[in-house]
Amino acid sequence: MPEGDTVARAASRIRTPLVGQVLTTVGGTSPSVRRHAARIRRRRVQDVRTVGKHLVVDVQGGWSVHVHLGMSGTWVVRTQGGIPGRARLVLGTERATVACLDAPTVTVDRTPAIDQALGQLGPDVLAADFDPAEVARRAGELARPVTDVLLNQRVMAGVGNEYKAELLFRLGWHPLRPSTSVTAEEWVAAAELAARFVGANVDAPIRSTTGDRSPGRESWVYGRGGQPCRRCSSTIEEAWLGSPARITYWCPTCQSA
Repeated sequence: MPEGDTVARAASRIRTPLVGQVLTTVGGTSPSVRRHAARIRRRRVQDVRTVGKHLVVDVQGGWSVHVHLGMSGTWVVRTQGGIPGRARLVLGTERATVACLDAPTVTVDRTPAIDQALGQLGPDVLAADFDPAEVARRAGELARPVTDVLLNQRVMAGVGNEYKAELLFRLGWHPLRPSTSVTAEEWVAAAELAARFVGANVDAPIRSTTGDRSPGRESWVYGRGGQPCRRCSSTIEEAWLGSPARITYWCPTCQSA
């Protein structure tokens, strides 16, 4: 599932073939890419950066490509061979061809316009200047179940459904706990834990929140419905919770209502 660490790893993969190189090929099925391809073709790529779950390719001349992978998007890099026809975005340089497949959001626009849109997001858990206190301030303005607040990208950018479930377990919060019952100090602690979780997996081959990357040992509760809790042996519960509803896992003992 693409979350902040997934996007950061993708950015690392495509920086080498793109940054500092001139775009010799620009294509894909995205209408925005087709409309603006001529504006970025034969321009040099200046940067590949991430903001939460979003990836941005900055191109010389003040234009950028913005990609959000959604649930099913993936990146591929080819030094030779073809690119699948369903590619939403294709960027080619002398070094390699980079393609994004199945992503719901692929747009080309002026860099300031993209930055303005992404500026609405909350603090990025992977940013060097990540501010847990700002996360707490934004969370304190909402009156929603905590399962919704942790997924709200305007509160904290980069956390998805898997990290949400794991955070709730480690914090001991029931998914439907009202956010109004959470103190600012608790939100700061939640934000700090989120940054540690996501940051620890950026360079890891297998995502883990338990510290154990052995098969079947990577998560506390996510994907473990019906199995025993690793702490208390209670049966992990699962249900579609929140708005919009997302599959959620929790321990009824460690995360009692």
